[in-house]
Amino acid sequence: MYSFLAHGYCLSPLVPDGSLLKADPSQPIHAGQLVAVVLKQEGSFRGFSTSLDSSGLLGVTKVFLGRTETARGEWVYLFGQFDPPSVLIVPRKDLEAMHLIADGKPPHENDIDSETLAETMDLLSPFIRGGTSEPIGPDWRPKGDLQ
Repeated sequence: MYSFLAHGYCLSPLVPDGSLLKADPSQPIHAGQLVAVVLKQEGSFRGFSTSLDSSGLLGVTKVFLGRTETARGEWVYLFGQFDPPSVLIVPRKDLEAMHLIADGKPPHENDIDSETLAETMDLLSPFIRGGTSEPIGPDWRPKGDLQ
């Protein structure tokens, strides 16, 4: 388990930007749980990954929606965000790490307007693939762990 400052503005109000979260790289991840996602510095997400790194951020906090296979047989992972409600599709080859946020729940879950959350999850529901994924990059750790 390690601690990190979350880049969570896309999950606001679930995860306020700058929240201190704990990630567990040893636990399986189920659809609907929160995950820490670290993108590789090279490949199709290079620009996005570089912009995060230049801002001093490790990666992003997203809702894991599941994974699926493309028509060409490539595994892709689907991640949801709330503000605005949208889906990020990332090929497995572009993921450096994907670790479960401790307990897979937001840190301030009880402070959230449940109606708004339900509405947003309903918008994301067509993209939820279900299932379980093992963590990606279980040995990966951030530089300067806050733990």
